[in-house]
Amino acid sequence: MIFRCVLFLLLFWTAANADARLITEKKNGALWVKSATTEEAENLFKEYNFSDFSKINSRFPRIYFLRLPSDWKEVADSDDKHRTFIRIMLPLVLAANEKVIAERQKIEDVHKKFKNNTPLSAGEQELVEKLAEKYDAFTRLSGRERMSVLLQQLLSKIDAVPPSILIATAGIYSDWGTSRLALQANSLYLREIWYDNQGLKPLDDSDADYRYKMYGTLSEGIEDQILKLNSNINYRYLRISRDKARQIGRPLYGPQVAATMLLDSNLKNIAGMIDYTFSFYKLQKADYNPQLENIE
Repeated sequence: MIFRCVLFLLLFWTAANADARLITEKKNGALWVKSATTEEAENLFKEYNFSDFSKINSRFPRIYFLRLPSDWKEVADSDDKHRTFIRIMLPLVLAANEKVIAERQKIEDVHKKFKNNTPLSAGEQELVEKLAEKYDAFTRLSGRERMSVLLQQLLSKIDAVPPSILIATAGIYSDWGTSRLALQANSLYLREIWYDNQGLKPLDDSDADYRYKMYGTLSEGIEDQILKLNSNINYRYLRISRDKARQIGRPLYGPQVAATMLLDSNLKNIAGMIDYTFSFYKLQKADYNPQLENIE
């Protein structure tokens, strides 16, 4: 009888902690963290010397968390917890920006050919049209004039977003990853979808016509937010500031565009909250030429 009780308790404990054990995979120069506790996450950062994010020209290990730590909700709120959240976010944000820059390079190559009056291939024209649809670039013109306008719009829209903006807003909107959306839907930015029952239903409005968007991983949510900032008309100021910064050869400074977040939140004083987060955690330094390092 005692043996059965012990066996039952052991099986119960194993089942309860099945999702809490550390599960990682090294692939393509990165460490993919499929499951981890907060302590395990912090140990990984120590193992790979990822302790600071407040220096310019820093290099960060490619440690990609698919989701937040399994015990994240139970960890007491503190500045140290926020710093762990930032370390989880930073490689994911930089990797998402890498994908955008890769798309931009393709458009730059096409634009160079176009300016030199070199005929574009069918595949290159198709690429421009595909990205125009993705980034909401539009013109009613046709022929060469159409291609010229679309390329100019895409060069403005397809570019990296300051890491500080993405991390600060994720922290504020998701209550540093402890919100229901962050833990159940990998959603850090309060992204809504309307007239669609596929998302997460809001708890405080049973008659709502919207749902919160759900993502398979944290990366998917970050990439979707970058696409929104790069395509939505509300963030035109961000893109104009970024174009000017690129023209003088410097990165866009996150606090410069914090005010645009007012258009994306019903939280009062959101710009001030973002500005405080920049200053307290020195997040703006992550905007100055951050690089990802492969993990051997």
